[in-house]
Amino acid sequence: MSTSEAISIVVAQEKLAEVEKLSEKLAAAENQLEVGYAKLAFLLKEVSENRYWHGTYKNFGDFLGNLQKKFNLGKSQLYNYLSTAKELQQLTESELNQMGISKALVLRDVHATSGRDVPQEVVTKALDPKVTVKDLKKLLFDSGQLIQPEEGIWFDLDFSGYYTEEEIATIKDAVNAARHTDPPIDEKSAEHVQRKQIFVRIASEFLGSFADSIVEGGRSL
Repeated sequence: MSTSEAISIVVAQEKLAEVEKLSEKLAAAENQLEVGYAKLAFLLKEVSENRYWHGTYKNFGDFLGNLQKKFNLGKSQLYNYLSTAKELQQLTESELNQMGISKALVLRDVHATSGRDVPQEVVTKALDPKVTVKDLKKLLFDSGQLIQPEEGIWFDLDFSGYYTEEEIATIKDAVNAARHTDPPIDEKSAEHVQRKQIFVRIASEFLGSFADSIVEGGRSL
């Protein structure tokens, strides 16, 4: 083994250890560490692009699977972080850390929709600690940079969280049924339009069966 190869192995092992150490810290935190997850996104990108997993894991997916099992981090969640660091090439690690991963994921969607760099004025807003994720989404929707505004008022729904496999299967089956119930939802329409139609269908079906359970003045969203 040459000296350069030996050095490469050492660097790879150090980088993998760094990812594991940060993953352990994040998994143990009571609250999401926005800055920590942004850092993790760049580390995952580095491990992927430099193939630091080679020699220790069968492939990059196997490496992510290890993080998932060891630290209870969702695999799709990890892929989301990775894609954010890959797609938002215009952002430095410092900027991503400053805005936090939640707002960065919103900007990633803007980039994926337009295929272009996110406008600098939007990045500046995202870097402002006073601007929340909901503020940023509304700004993007109203400006048409994420999707074209529709009729109605802004209504932000966020059901992100940890679900059991059984709960996830139930939700996916319900969405599947709502999507294909006659008349089926047009899958050529914008993704946000499909999601809204699915949610309204599920809500309407439940309300049709349990409308008498509504409590005047009771809690909603």
